[in-house]
Amino acid sequence: MIALADGSEVLHHLMADLLVKGLIVVGAVLVVIVGVVVIWKKVGR
Repeated sequence: MIALADGSEVLHHLMADLLVKGLIVVGAVLVVIVGVVVIWKKVGR
């Protein structure tokens, strides 16, 4: 942990954290969509 960091370092860390979380969310949504499409095609509708 950095006890004292200037604003730009904190902002950069937060942006990187948001980017990683955003990518995880996007990946999870894509997996769900692909899963739904595969199930939909197996059901045959």
